[in-house]
Amino acid sequence: MKFTKCLVTLAIPQKNMPLRQMRDALKYLSSNTPLVMCFESLTSYERRYLIEQKISFLVPGNQLFLMELGIDLREYFFRKKEAPTSELNPATQAMLLWFLQNNPISAEWSPSEVAPALQYTSMTASRAVNELVGLGLFEEFSIGRRKYLRTNDTHQEIWQKAKPYLRSPVKQEIWTHDVIKLNGSEIGLAGISALANLTMINSDEETCYALSSKDWLEVKQTITVLPEKEPAANCYQIWSYEPRMNREGTNSLGVKCVDKLSLWLSFKESSDARIELAMRELEGSFRW
Repeated sequence: MKFTKCLVTLAIPQKNMPLRQMRDALKYLSSNTPLVMCFESLTSYERRYLIEQKISFLVPGNQLFLMELGIDLREYFFRKKEAPTSELNPATQAMLLWFLQNNPISAEWSPSEVAPALQYTSMTASRAVNELVGLGLFEEFSIGRRKYLRTNDTHQEIWQKAKPYLRSPVKQEIWTHDVIKLNGSEIGLAGISALANLTMINSDEETCYALSSKDWLEVKQTITVLPEKEPAANCYQIWSYEPRMNREGTNSLGVKCVDKLSLWLSFKESSDARIELAMRELEGSFRW
């Protein structure tokens, strides 16, 4: 290949070949012209590693680094696309719903800033970025070392696009005559109890509450779980993420409901015409 009147030799590494293995293999290659490795795409880490190792590389139409000629041209760099997913990870879903309900105006946000409020790690936030970008819901950009997401879509458009990948947060329902109390915070209304509080649907006689899997592990040894639903027993839903991230309304006793988006998703698979009507009413009340 000829570049700026200088000949260079292009080499194409094996697919998915580790960079360190490629670096070692280059020691055994001899060429009278500069050797340039050619890639379809590179992550930021891979690009940085090649530059640190003084290995010239080319990503056609994207990047060119020729150490011997002192050339470093970068149009932009993009991440490798993640494999498509059928459902978002519960942590990713929780962070997305938090953004939709707590940033009504902003089109930019960082999962790493949301993660602590929902008790997730920075690594979990990084995976959330990968998932949301991989589904085409957001574009990624960085400020310093922090990753941010942005979009030109409205919150309502994001919700509609994300719906096929969102799941019910309910992992399990248990029935008990015992009263579950959480340390440091109140438990929230969920299920039909919350839906009746936020729409015109009538509630059941029993009250339904939601708690996280973590909270359930802390209290389950003190609770007598019934083998099936009984009169005057309460229902407790065990959620795959924190159900207290955004409270809605209150009942006559002053107990607040879980967030509207998660509540809607908890009935996503319902075929009850009465529930479906209430879900349409609930969705119409979303504050976009």
